[in-house]
Amino acid sequence: MGPLLDHPDPWKREEARRFTTRIKRSIAVIVGAALLAPSMALAAPQFQCFQVFTGVYIRFNQRVKFNTTAALNGRTWGALSGCDGLSSWPIVGSSHHSKTDGLVLAYRAMTVDANTCGAVDFIGTLKGNPLSGPFQLFNQRTNFGSSGTWTQIKCPTPPENGAQPPAGVDALGNVAK
Repeated sequence: MGPLLDHPDPWKREEARRFTTRIKRSIAVIVGAALLAPSMALAAPQFQCFQVFTGVYIRFNQRVKFNTTAALNGRTWGALSGCDGLSSWPIVGSSHHSKTDGLVLAYRAMTVDANTCGAVDFIGTLKGNPLSGPFQLFNQRTNFGSSGTWTQIKCPTPPENGAQPPAGVDALGNVAK
């Protein structure tokens, strides 16, 4: 015990006890906040969304940065032609910093490999706040290409049933017998 906690005056002992208790509580609060803060930050998803055409959206599950060390994953959906019964598709891509073009983003929309569908490759640049810039796309299967401007937007709600297989097909894509 400290000298004040052993003091003969009961008022000084009580004051020292209260002060010690307040310090212990403050330390507990600070330590608790430090331990909880990283997990709270990780709990909130860091989605980042862009509109590529009117009503067509892409959502990355993490923020697009100048240099990604892991794949950028997400989904695309919206005013697109249905492809084998689906209304949204997974995307995978990456980004890097170009000395001449700034932030370069490229990704592939994994549309279903059906007769009228094919994977679509996007590549473009982004600048400003919110991020915006030109892009080009190409679908090799249908030999279709186009260009446009993608713009960062607040993330809209993706369709709930976007990954449902077409009628008569199980979750693995097998046709029911």
